[in-house]
Amino acid sequence: MTLTPLISASKYLAIMIPTMALGIVLVNLVTNLQLLHRISWLVRPITRFGHLRDECGLSFITAFGSPTAANSILMELYQKGKIGKRELYVASLTNSFPAIIMHLRSMLPVIVPLLGLTGLAYFGILSVLGLVKTGLILLIGRIILPQRKDNHPINEEKERPTFSSALWKSIRQSKKVIIKIVMVTVPVTVATFVLIDLGVFDALARYLKDIPKYLPIAPEGIPIIAAQFVSSIAAYTVASNLLINGVLSGYQIIIILLVGNILTTITGLRYIVPYYIGIFGPRLGVELMLISTALRQGLVLIAIFLLIMFR
Repeated sequence: MTLTPLISASKYLAIMIPTMALGIVLVNLVTNLQLLHRISWLVRPITRFGHLRDECGLSFITAFGSPTAANSILMELYQKGKIGKRELYVASLTNSFPAIIMHLRSMLPVIVPLLGLTGLAYFGILSVLGLVKTGLILLIGRIILPQRKDNHPINEEKERPTFSSALWKSIRQSKKVIIKIVMVTVPVTVATFVLIDLGVFDALARYLKDIPKYLPIAPEGIPIIAAQFVSSIAAYTVASNLLINGVLSGYQIIIILLVGNILTTITGLRYIVPYYIGIFGPRLGVELMLISTALRQGLVLIAIFLLIMFR
C-alpha cells in the first residue's frame, strides 16, 4: 500500500472537520442565546394543525438543535402523564424534518465538496421527503388526536446572556461532541480511502453484479451501493470519482444513492436501535423506530419512482 490514501484522507479531513466543528458550535450558540425560544411562536400553526400541546412545539424547535434533546422532552412529558402514547408518537415523528435539517452540519460539508450540485440535489430530495413525512404525520395527528383548547403561547422569560459568554459556553458544550465526531470520522475516512486503494469496493461490486437486473440503476453504480454498506462518506467518495471521470451522470448518482439508502437500512439499525431504545425504552422505542423507518423508506421508494417516471 502506498501513502496515496493517507494523503487523500488528510486533505479531505482538513476541510471537513473544521466545517463540522463550526456547525456544531453555531447550533449551541443559537440555543444559548435563547433564539429558539424567541421564535417559538413560529410553531404554533404546526401544533394547532396536529392537535399537539405547545410543549410538543418546543420539542419541534429543540429538534433543530438536538433531536436527542427534543425526544427526551417528549418522553419526559409522557412519563409525567401530560401526553398520551398517540401524542408521543405523533410529536416524535413530527420531529423528522428538523432531524433531517440537522444533517446540514455533518452531511453538507461532506457531500458538497465531493458531489457539488448533485450532492445539493440529493440533500434537497431528502429534505423534501422529511418535510412530506412530517406533513403526513401532522395530518394523522389531526385525525386521531382531540383538538386542543388549552394551548397557550410558550413563555419562558430568561435573562439573555451576552454574546461572548454564550460563545464560550457553546465552545465548551461542543468540545465533547466534536471529539466524539473526530474519533469516529478520522478512522472511518482513513479506512475508506485505504479500502478504495486496495480495491475492496471493486470486489464488493463484482459480488453484487446481478443487482442491476432487479433495480433501476446502472451497473457502474454498484461500487457506490457497496460503499454505502460501509459508510456514507465512503459512498460519496466513490460517487465523486465516478462523477468526475464521467462514468455516471448526476441524475444516475442520485438514483443510486436513493436505492442504496433503502438497501442499507439493515446496517443502519446498529445506530438507530440504541438511539430509540435509549430514549423511549424497548417497547416504545422499537415501535417508533419501525414506524419511522417504514415511512421514510416508503417515501424514498416513491421518490425513486417519480424521478424515473418524470425524468
